[in-house]
Amino acid sequence: RYTNTIQRTMKHTFILMMYLASCFCMYADTLTINQAIMKALEQSYAIRIAKNDAEIASVKTSYAAAGMLPVISASAGQVGGINTINQSLLSGQEIVRESAGNKGSNAGIALNWTLFDGFGMFASYDRLQALKHIGELRLRASMQQTIGNVMRAYCAMIRNQALIRAAMERVELSKEGVRLATLRFSVGRSGEQEQLQATVELHADSTALLRLQEQLRQSRFQLNNVIGGYADTLYAVSSEFPAFDIDSEILNTTLIQEHNPDLMAVKAGTIAADAMLRQMEARAYPTLSLNSEYNFNQSSNDGSFVVSSRVRGASFALTAQYSLLDGFRLGQQIEAASIEKKNTELQTAQVLDNLLASHGIAKGAYLTGKSIVALQEQNISLAEKNASIAMERYKQGAMSNYDFRISAQSIFDARSTLAQAKYEQSISALELLLLTGSLQKIINQ
Repeated sequence: RYTNTIQRTMKHTFILMMYLASCFCMYADTLTINQAIMKALEQSYAIRIAKNDAEIASVKTSYAAAGMLPVISASAGQVGGINTINQSLLSGQEIVRESAGNKGSNAGIALNWTLFDGFGMFASYDRLQALKHIGELRLRASMQQTIGNVMRAYCAMIRNQALIRAAMERVELSKEGVRLATLRFSVGRSGEQEQLQATVELHADSTALLRLQEQLRQSRFQLNNVIGGYADTLYAVSSEFPAFDIDSEILNTTLIQEHNPDLMAVKAGTIAADAMLRQMEARAYPTLSLNSEYNFNQSSNDGSFVVSSRVRGASFALTAQYSLLDGFRLGQQIEAASIEKKNTELQTAQVLDNLLASHGIAKGAYLTGKSIVALQEQNISLAEKNASIAMERYKQGAMSNYDFRISAQSIFDARSTLAQAKYEQSISALELLLLTGSLQKIINQ
């Protein structure tokens, strides 16, 4: 009876292994990290929106939008009508005209140009340039964030694939343990409890393997989501984590202040706020404007003493204007703009502090992960040797099932710990690249 139970167990395990093997076979195509990044940069909605916003800010940055250029307008018109005239004059003369026609036409061109407004137009242009720079920085930040999300999801898939390989190896060891326990029970060298325990452990390992397979499937969907438009594609990823070039310069905080796009955007916001303050202050100065026109008018009227008329000529005016009192609104606006500028300065300091703290955390995690990876790579060889010796001793009956289980579990723990350590090291290295703005090299490539 127990032999039949073991046979059924072995059959179910074989079916499970064939199913998992078929799952890996479906992922015949391997998606490289560069391919994933390229697809994300092409298909990301966030990048496309940020790119459009940057283009809008670029279009709005012009001397005309800042009010530096003159405005020239042209006009033309024509009027006409038919009237019946019946007039009695003091002289006794009467004028009666039927269907008397009148018509007129006019054309003109006008120039309006603000010559001086307290340098407000220059402040306006500086603000437009700052907003354009902010749009470019937000696009850059969006691209780097998208690349970072792709790399995080990609590294998660690499880790999950490594965990599955380790779990499959553990299942194989458990299968061998069940086979040996069954053989020892059949010849009377061990009890039934050892055989049943080996079977329970095989079931537990098979269940854990299925859960890891589901975890891999979920991580693939997460990667598909950050790539965008890639949801129904099955693939495998590389078995090796991306090699990040982390040098001493990246471990230093200097690059944060020079290349971090979020910090640079906040600094550009301070420049824009300062330009807005100068715009408000410029309204306290008088304005000087030039207005010039050239007009042409021509008219004819059959029912008038003046049968036809033609007038043309040019005119100009130089106007100075100064607001004596506006209900003290300008002073309030200047004060509000000054406070807004202080807020942007405080935001810059706050963002810098947060970035420096994040850099310190990421740096510590990277260096610690690097040490753990080196230690676990040495531990793998020891665990493999230990598992090999345990297998031979178990075959010879010199080791209990419990001790053999510990040896099988130790190699799984070593491999899974190494995979997790490599994952954490890669994520912390990626965080350092994001904080220092060093992913721009990948974008340029």
